[in-house]
Amino acid sequence: MASVLPFTLALVLLGISMCQSQSISYTVMEEVLPPVFLGNVAKDSNISSTIDPSILANIKYSFLTVGSDSDNSNLFQIDEGTGDLITKSKLDRETLCPFLKLCVLPLRIGANSGTFFRTINVNISILDRNDNSPLFSTNSTSLSIPEDANINSTFPLSTASDKDMGENNSLKTYVLEPKSSIFGLLLSRKIDDSLEVNLVLNQKLDREKFRSHRVYLVAKDGGLPQRSSTMTINIAVQDINDNKPRFSYSQYNVTIQEDITVGTTIMKVSASDDDEGQNGAVEYMFSSNPNGESQKLFSINNNTGEVKVIQQLTFTSGEPHRIVVSAVDHGFPPLSSQAFINIHVVDVNNHAPEININPLSGGKVSESSNRGTVIAYVAVVDRDTGRNGQVTCSINHPKFQLHNLSNTEYKVVVSDELDREENIEYIVKVYCEDDGIPKQNKSKSFIVQVLDMNDNEPKFDRDLYNATITENKAPGQMITKVTASDSDQENNAEVHYFIEPNFQTKFEVDASTGIIRAKVKFDREVESSIMFKVFAADNGTPVPLTATATVKLNIEDDNDEFPTFNQSSYEFRVMENRDADFVVGTVLATDKDIGSNAAIVYTLPFSYQNTPFSINPSTGEIKTNRRLDREEKSTYTLSVMATDRGVSPKNTSCIVTVKVLDENDEYPIIRFPRRGNESVKVPHTTLPNTIVTQIEAYDKDEGENGTLRYTIVKRDDDNLFYIDSKTGQIYISRKIESFDIKEFSLFIDVSDQGAMPLKTAVELRLFVEYHAIPTVAEQKIGQNVLIAITIACVTIVLSLAILVSIFLIKRVDNNKRKRLPHVESNDQREFQLPDSVQYSSKKSCLTRENSHKTYLTDNNNLTSHEGKKVSFSSDDQQDSGIFMIGRDVGPNGLVSTNQHIYANQHHSPYSSQPEDTPPPRPRREKKVSDLHQEELNRMASISFHQKLMNNYNKPLVYHPDEAVSVPEETRC
Repeated sequence: MASVLPFTLALVLLGISMCQSQSISYTVMEEVLPPVFLGNVAKDSNISSTIDPSILANIKYSFLTVGSDSDNSNLFQIDEGTGDLITKSKLDRETLCPFLKLCVLPLRIGANSGTFFRTINVNISILDRNDNSPLFSTNSTSLSIPEDANINSTFPLSTASDKDMGENNSLKTYVLEPKSSIFGLLLSRKIDDSLEVNLVLNQKLDREKFRSHRVYLVAKDGGLPQRSSTMTINIAVQDINDNKPRFSYSQYNVTIQEDITVGTTIMKVSASDDDEGQNGAVEYMFSSNPNGESQKLFSINNNTGEVKVIQQLTFTSGEPHRIVVSAVDHGFPPLSSQAFINIHVVDVNNHAPEININPLSGGKVSESSNRGTVIAYVAVVDRDTGRNGQVTCSINHPKFQLHNLSNTEYKVVVSDELDREENIEYIVKVYCEDDGIPKQNKSKSFIVQVLDMNDNEPKFDRDLYNATITENKAPGQMITKVTASDSDQENNAEVHYFIEPNFQTKFEVDASTGIIRAKVKFDREVESSIMFKVFAADNGTPVPLTATATVKLNIEDDNDEFPTFNQSSYEFRVMENRDADFVVGTVLATDKDIGSNAAIVYTLPFSYQNTPFSINPSTGEIKTNRRLDREEKSTYTLSVMATDRGVSPKNTSCIVTVKVLDENDEYPIIRFPRRGNESVKVPHTTLPNTIVTQIEAYDKDEGENGTLRYTIVKRDDDNLFYIDSKTGQIYISRKIESFDIKEFSLFIDVSDQGAMPLKTAVELRLFVEYHAIPTVAEQKIGQNVLIAITIACVTIVLSLAILVSIFLIKRVDNNKRKRLPHVESNDQREFQLPDSVQYSSKKSCLTRENSHKTYLTDNNNLTSHEGKKVSFSSDDQQDSGIFMIGRDVGPNGLVSTNQHIYANQHHSPYSSQPEDTPPPRPRREKKVSDLHQEELNRMASISFHQKLMNNYNKPLVYHPDEAVSVPEETRC
């Protein structure tokens, strides 16, 4: 047993049952020392698998108190973070659940994580251990059995109780020890499943042989190990009561006066018994028959037999008071005998009338009762005789009257209308007087309660109840309390409240208290006030009466609405150059709230503080804070914020686009010609309708304000040139004659097409030069160009082949190095391609110089061969893209070799540009000397180009002035 007990204490039978209501059941054995692990609430309630892990990580578990009767949390402990449930103290089933077969302790546990909350019901069943023995209420008991008791007579015995309630641990049976042939046990099962124990007499008793007996009643439970307790039964054999008591007289007579003092002993009776002990002890008592009323006037001492007066006596004519007295011994069973007592009362004085009022219907009468309604019955008794017993009665009351039924009987009736609201009750006094000398009188009052009739409707303490609630409040908020009263009483005055049906979905009223609560959330923007009726009805019958009051509920605003702009975005246009504080436009936002919650403040976010705009915080009006220049910036994008003035401000933003409109405030800007660069040379061989140059200009304005028109306003060229008014290109208008070989000046206006055009004037100087006619050999220059192109293509192909070969040779050589890491580096050979062509930006014309081609020999020694080095010169800013022809000129000035060379294909500054082409980027400022040199180079390049074009397939003959106009370093 000792080895099994620790194992039993360590066992905790766990039973878990899950249901939709999140209920868990655990089972634990009583008397086990804590802590005993019952289970994990989080796991067993399935919370851990049904909610998001981020919520589960923050859940806290704690006990919840529902009521003091079911608060068992002090017996257990739960881990706040993990949900482990353990016992906190040793559990005693008999203390926790006395008299209960099943001991289940309920717990309520809350699982809380921010907005997540769930309750878990835990039922803990305490299993019973056989730790209590059956106990008798007393260690011993005594029985007295008469010697003449019959066989199989039974005598009830005290039973034992067992605090254990388990099926096997509770009380199971009784046994009698030692076994006896005289006594036995009779066990029977009661309705409540408990045992009734009786001692059974199996043999006749003989008092002269055994005066007493002793046996032991043993109570046993069904536990393992079994527990028991013992009660000692002491049995005494009683003597037989075979003698009755005997009175001294069979009848006693006594005479007394009716005014005898209460408490006076008037006589004494006595009786004797021949038995011994209790069988011979005598006790006296009055019998209830045949005259039980007399016992109210007299009493007898049970031990001494003395008779006393216990109430004031009244003379009555006729028979005396006749009382039967009994003498009873204390035997078992008791024996008795009886005698008569005759008490004669003598009349000596007068009595006042006795008034007996019997209110009908409990002394209650309805206020609607008719006149003559009987409300009470009055009976008058006078103990005297003759005139002393003749009585007259009356009532002095405006609402009631007394009517005779006989000499000693009356009825009280209603004589006038009753109003419960005037008097709830009336005190009615009946006055009676006899006709004796001296006269005796008496009066007696009774209360008449006026019953209410439902003749008054409830009344509200006001007709209109004004209430206020803030929108968005959770349902259940108290709105107001209505109160109504009813002048009636009881059910007729009991008032209950209800709301008109159309509003019962929004409001509810406590029928007894009149407290009105909201059942829904309210939105002030949907409805700002609600009026509904509330009714008060009494419980009167047959038809309840009602009253009506009106409740006006004003819904206060909560800042729950965001400001809303009337447009999702705004676009405003403003002309440039307007003064500061010019109104660009106005934005408008509205808020469905009211008061300060709807007051809008317009602001520009901090990131837009440097923009040239400001906004009126009240009106939303956007103004400029400085002049705008479209050429500086044409479009502004702003974010305007509308914020309400609520306690928790809400804001909304919108995008505002401000487009700056163009004003014709910019003059055309001429890039060419410019001061120091206003001259153009024109070969005299230039054909008509040939472009000789172009006026380069732009305007920062846009549209018509930026569209340029070119006009010659002053000239001395005899209309040799004409200008395209749209492009600014200058053409030869006719064949150039010999007299036209000179300098001309054109004064040109460049104007925009604005409403008020702005213009810029410029002077262009044109030099018509004579160019020598080329020789016949030059006629083949076209063929030479094709030959030069073919040679160039062959050269490129050969170069690519050489590069591929070098790459392959190096790759093979690298592979050999990897395989032969000890090969000397001297065996490695390098190949170098000669640079056969150079481009020089230092020259202003195509030049030809003798150069050397460099090759690698086997010994890495350089060998030189004569070669030709061709360089090209083009002005970086003016001549890119010009098709140039280089010639090898012999000593006699004839061309011996022709080559076609193409420079990078950039647009010429003299080519026409589309109207929407943006103006070129400003050039880097250069020194005066650099500008002068560039001008010389550009002039020489143009001159040489014109010569080539005009003298194509003609003998090349230089004009005598050419040596002066073309520097020596530019000649070919």
